[in-house]
Amino acid sequence: MLSNNFAYTGLMKFFEEISAIPRASYKEERIADYLCEFAKARGLECYRDKTNNVLINAPATEGCEDRPALLLQGHTDMVCEKNEGVEHDFDTDGLELYEEDGWIKARGTTLGADNGVAVAVMLYVLDGGVERHGALQCLFTASEEVGLDGVKAFDYSRIYARRMINMDSADESLIIAGCAGGQRSSLKFDVTAETVAAPCVARISIKGLAGGHSGEDIDKGRANANKLMGRVLDSLMNDASVDLRIVSVHGGTKDNAIPRECEATVTASDLEALRAKAGELEAVLRQGISKSDSGLSVSVTPVSSAGEVCCISEADAKRLVFFMHCVDNGVFDMNHNIDGLVEWSRNLGIVSCEPTGAEMVLSSRSSFESRIDESEAELDSFARILGAKATHYNRYPGWNFAPESEMRDAYLRAFEAVTGKRCEVTVIHAGLECGFISEAVPDMDILSCGPVVLDLHSPDERLDKASFERFFTVIKKVIED
Repeated sequence: MLSNNFAYTGLMKFFEEISAIPRASYKEERIADYLCEFAKARGLECYRDKTNNVLINAPATEGCEDRPALLLQGHTDMVCEKNEGVEHDFDTDGLELYEEDGWIKARGTTLGADNGVAVAVMLYVLDGGVERHGALQCLFTASEEVGLDGVKAFDYSRIYARRMINMDSADESLIIAGCAGGQRSSLKFDVTAETVAAPCVARISIKGLAGGHSGEDIDKGRANANKLMGRVLDSLMNDASVDLRIVSVHGGTKDNAIPRECEATVTASDLEALRAKAGELEAVLRQGISKSDSGLSVSVTPVSSAGEVCCISEADAKRLVFFMHCVDNGVFDMNHNIDGLVEWSRNLGIVSCEPTGAEMVLSSRSSFESRIDESEAELDSFARILGAKATHYNRYPGWNFAPESEMRDAYLRAFEAVTGKRCEVTVIHAGLECGFISEAVPDMDILSCGPVVLDLHSPDERLDKASFERFFTVIKKVIED
């Protein structure tokens, strides 16, 4: 049992219960049902909107009526990624949790600690996990991972608290006090199909990369499988010895996750020559690659023998590969006032190319609106040059650092009392829902915090069990004191 050697049995029980509920982005109906039923069973005031945001209010405990109200907040949806070969349907299947060396993991899939941790904490607090508290508001937002859609749509006239703890951070030693804004962009290409006589059809696979969060991990030097595939295909298309034509290319599933894998189905004049070239290119790609990406492989496997194959036209394939190869990706600039903070970045998260059409999806981030505007303008320029249609959407604001914060000071005191250590205050490059909430409620005193969670947005995601326990102990002390 995951609750073995864990001080808060009820907290872990709630984490396990919500992990059994499918809660992909835009499909939060069942977790919203669960939250409403939870509130009804306890006689708590509950509000659910059409986007499946849920707000549960709890009155102050006896003797604490004069304390200022507190808003706890986190999101219910999770990034749904799984390892190749894992049979798991995120629409119907719950997660299979297990513990290994003090880490809580999900077998072959993302864990959903981002942000199941916050959901479990709020449920436990509302269920009596703290002895005394002022009035509490617990806001469970939907569809955070796909553009912060839920928090954007919520009716903030329902929020009366002016102190807030967001629990969507992943390092207990840090308090987040500001974050970047961002935007998603899609470039769609019309594609002409051509039928060619193919000596052989093969699949080129790039695998073994670490991936990760396109905000929090973008500065770690992790390779992007889509960008590597652009480099590989560009080289092969210019090599007459393989006479390569492209049937399809698919890489990545989320714009906010650094893609770990990419596959291209191609025709070639000589399978063995293609394998030899792929081996040479793998050796080249390995030069300068980070340790976390040491599992990189570029492989070629046969799909079918000679015959007629529907391919992307040569001219269109060159346009697509040009974009994959040449569009800027990764860190553009670092913050000049805060050491180690990324200021501006972009991630080519999704590539989907077929003879019927193609789409590339990217995520741009910066604390400065002007830089998000510049990224948009650059992608518009690519679209004009390449004959694509660019669409920009899911824009979200940054959250500006507040020099003074009573909420932050209270958390710092509680953290030191519980752990005997000091907690650092930082600003991050990832987007947080705090941006929308601070924009909607300008006088809200906000901090973001959380336990240690590693490799978010990947099947390697794992939650430090001891950190989870310490984290709740700090939250409990903040609320009770």
